[in-house]
Amino acid sequence: MDFALTDEQQEIRRAARDHLERRYPATRVCALAEGPGGSEAGAWPELIRQGWLDGDLGMVELALLAEESGRCLHPTPWWTTVALAAPYVRAAGEPLALPATFADGAPEGAAPPGAGTVRATRSRQGWLLTGQVPTVPQAGAVRCVVVRAHTDEGPAVFACDTGSTGLVVEELSTLDTLRRMARLRWDGTPARLLVEPADTPRVARLARLRGGVLLAAEAVGVAAGALEMAVAHARLREQFGRPIGSFQAVAHQLTDAHVDAESARSLAYRAAWLVRDEAFPAAAQARDETSPAAEQAVDEAVLVARGAAVRTCETAVQVTGGMGVTWEFPLHRWLRRALWLEAFPGFGDDPHDRVAERLLRRDDPGEFTPTTPDGR
Repeated sequence: MDFALTDEQQEIRRAARDHLERRYPATRVCALAEGPGGSEAGAWPELIRQGWLDGDLGMVELALLAEESGRCLHPTPWWTTVALAAPYVRAAGEPLALPATFADGAPEGAAPPGAGTVRATRSRQGWLLTGQVPTVPQAGAVRCVVVRAHTDEGPAVFACDTGSTGLVVEELSTLDTLRRMARLRWDGTPARLLVEPADTPRVARLARLRGGVLLAAEAVGVAAGALEMAVAHARLREQFGRPIGSFQAVAHQLTDAHVDAESARSLAYRAAWLVRDEAFPAAAQARDETSPAAEQAVDEAVLVARGAAVRTCETAVQVTGGMGVTWEFPLHRWLRRALWLEAFPGFGDDPHDRVAERLLRRDDPGEFTPTTPDGR
């Protein structure tokens, strides 16, 4: 497809990169990762002022912000809020005033091993939640939890504050200390209804698409950040009187990593283009955001971007040699995030299964002929 960023989108990328590079150099990110919370709690008002939570940001603009966040390992709950909780909050017509996360207490289809269950019941005081979810990203760093829970009418989506009565947040020991997981338990916790049971499947489907796009975009940023560190090292480190980047064995590895990251970037932005852009209703009416093309694009972007992030970080570690595996050198933080993204199960079943089904289905060989967004 023929895709290029507009001048406004280029400016969004430049402004985001300038802000993150000034505020979060690698030394500060590593210091936050080793701290008790793994996140900067006081950054939310600044993100609101910078426009990172504006309701009129489209998917491409959000993907740009997610990529820049991955590039520097943005140590706030912005990604968790926008990628996981925002679709449900926006569907309820509420602003993103607080950092939030999403807990799936009513998973679709066959529940994965260890999945939690949350039940919502009505009382005279309103809705009450009871149950647990074993792994919720950044629950200890946010102030609002969006929960999909069972009701008598089917799954619905609720919200509760992390300080609510009966809610216990138990942080877990995780590989990526900048995005820690937590076990949540509700015991008669008051909550407010965000999405009715009748609307939950539709909103959940859109949330899965939007979240997948932003996961792929962040993975692209992680790969770019690791590659930049490796290239900088290859230019400065000398052996036999020459920079190691001049040796073919090193140059070829870096070239392959660059191609890998660029392929992932193309797929991530293609997926962002295909998923409905809520800021432009006319464009949304012209294409179906839940069409097979959009779903296929998101699955492909997630698979390729996650793999590219892990491979690029591993290549960067190899290029930087002994220094790359030391605790003091920050590269291991990028590898940790790449592995976190690769393992994150938050968008339903494994996309490998869906991609394999499309490729291997025999009943209609022409059904999944690749097309560009304009149908060619």
